[in-house]
Amino acid sequence: MKIVVTESQLKRVLKERIKISEDERIVISNTPNFLQVIPLTRAAACKYGGATKWCVSGTDDNRFEEYQNKGRDVSMIMIKNPELQEKLKTTKFAFNVWNRGIEIHNDRAAWFDLGNLSKEAGVFDEVKTLMEDYINFMVENRELKDYINPFSK
Repeated sequence: MKIVVTESQLKRVLKERIKISEDERIVISNTPNFLQVIPLTRAAACKYGGATKWCVSGTDDNRFEEYQNKGRDVSMIMIKNPELQEKLKTTKFAFNVWNRGIEIHNDRAAWFDLGNLSKEAGVFDEVKTLMEDYINFMVENRELKDYINPFSK
C-alpha cells in the first residue's frame, strides 16, 4: 500500500511540530477547554496557527510582521476538547483588532458565529472571558482603548 502525502499536508505537519520557546509567545488564558496565546514571532504564529488559513501563519505571503508593526496582535485559541471542537465547528479560532472592534475567525479564516455556537455548546461565558482577556491584554500592552466586545451586547 502506498501512502500519498500532499504538500499542504506536509506543511501542516511541519507547522504543528515547530518548537517554540516561552519567550516567543504569551499565554493569556489556559483552561481545560482552551489555550489562548499571543505569538510574538513569525515561527510562533506558524506553530499556533498551524493547519489554518490565517494570513499571519501561512508559509507563503505571511503578514505576521505587518500585523505586529501595527500593534495588531492576533490571539490564537486552540480548542483542547475534541467534542467541543465538533460543537464549535473548528479546532482553533482567533481574535484580531479591526477598526475598534474585534474580528473572530475560525481555522478556515472565515468569520463564524462564535457567540451562538458557544451558547449552544454551553461555553459562552468561557469564550466571553477569553475575549475579555484579549481586550485587557491589548489595552494594557498596546495602549489601545475603546474596544467593542461583540460578546458584551
